Amino acid sequence: MAANRQRATISVVMIVKDEADVLDACLSSVTWADEIVVYDTGSTDTTREVARRYTDTVIDGYWDDDFGAARNRALEHATGDWVLSIDADEVFESQGATLRKHLAKASVGTFGLRILNQPRTSLDEPYEFTANRIFRRRGHRWGDRLHEQIYTTDGRPTAGPVLAGIRLLHSGYADAQTLATTKAARNIAIVEAQLTEALAADDERAVAVARAHLARSLILAAHWDRSQEVAEEAWAPGTLPTLVAEALVLGQSALALMRGQLPVAQVWVDRWREIDPTGARVDIAQARLSEKVGDVDRALAALGRVPTVSQDLAGGVLRRDSVADLEVRLLARAGREADAVKVAAAALRAGSRVLNPVDLAVQLGAPALDELLAVITADQRRAWALRCGQVANATALGVLEAMVARWPDDPAVLVAAARVVPTEGTFEDAVEWSARLRRLGLDEYCTLVAFAAEQGQAPRDRALAAALAFSAYHDGRALASLDEALDRVPTQRMPELVAQLEIVAPGLVAMD
Repeated sequence: MAANRQRATISVVMIVKDEADVLDACLSSVTWADEIVVYDTGSTDTTREVARRYTDTVIDGYWDDDFGAARNRALEHATGDWVLSIDADEVFESQGATLRKHLAKASVGTFGLRILNQPRTSLDEPYEFTANRIFRRRGHRWGDRLHEQIYTTDGRPTAGPVLAGIRLLHSGYADAQTLATTKAARNIAIVEAQLTEALAADDERAVAVARAHLARSLILAAHWDRSQEVAEEAWAPGTLPTLVAEALVLGQSALALMRGQLPVAQVWVDRWREIDPTGARVDIAQARLSEKVGDVDRALAALGRVPTVSQDLAGGVLRRDSVADLEVRLLARAGREADAVKVAAAALRAGSRVLNPVDLAVQLGAPALDELLAVITADQRRAWALRCGQVANATALGVLEAMVARWPDDPAVLVAAARVVPTEGTFEDAVEWSARLRRLGLDEYCTLVAFAAEQGQAPRDRALAAALAFSAYHDGRALASLDEALDRVPTQRMPELVAQLEIVAPGLVAMD
């Protein structure tokens, strides 16, 4: 009779600091685990209290500018056969039972997981990547101060297969810009210490890795010249681990392109090709660079090599429709408008949010835009309306007019127009959009009131808008704008304006 195989146990292990806003969602997604270990590096909010609702293993730890060391200190408190490493702003999307089935038949010691960066707004595009997050507790430990990785206890890097059917959702933080600035300074200090140690140890690989990480951190801190200098010192394709080398070339090619250093950008794209000869991301980088150079044919040829769906060196999923805006722009520049419309329509049907309706209107014209409006979803429609409100130019107003013709009662379209009409519209536009908004009870967004307050509009039109808002809708908010606008009307034009105001709002304004 065969012996019963003992059920493998799983420990969820994490390091945290001031994560109270996101920790509850994270921990509630892993209550299936046999054990949860939370190592706190010095929180000043209610992080530890939140953690204790889910586990008794909450460690009052410390921070020493070393992510790998902190994760190893957390690991010391785990007892499971396997470890799932998760961050506080991530949620385990799948079933614990699915993970257990994979681990029950595991023949390797490390596995990668897919991680989806969720968009914080409807304008952001989600991006999926992979990272080693599951490993046998015995025989493995964390290494590197920054961009820490899992190593065997004898120092060998690991790269396990990606588990199917399991994914983490990364929500991120609301104040991304503030966080990025803080993290940049912290990361530079960490990796400079790592570089100092590597140089003292005369460890060629560790020196190259530390320089590569430093170059990336310097980009985040906007120290661009120094980043480029350090990156040149770091470039050692035979020494750098492949994924570290890819991150380096990706960052440096994008930095050089942003700075208009096109020959430098081409050097880094060529280096990228050395380490990933058939990579789709390399082709996309080449397409963007070729567009900047003005070589549309080469750019389209590069995009033509990108599969519909592919994986990068880290196992991250890349969809070609994620760069549909680039392909549409290039096709339009090449005079292939019909092909551009097909690409845009296909991307929209696939759920892409990268296309900007204002750009499409300029590139393809009104008839093509109307064709694309016929295929967008309700979510895409809201995203398009928001983009128009942000762009706030005459073309954006034209797009909103096309949208309201199809969806006259869509609040997102109407509110977006309320942002654009006061600066880009006419008095007649303000009248029309005000009626639409008020019909849906959106009085607070009245375009007549906003138009009347807009200093860039003609005083005559502002006065008329204010008077109509008061007489037609009894909206007293416009009266201050009316007085201010009248003060700006030349004396010789006042009789004509007063006569017009008498028609719009009888008795409201009289000549002295």
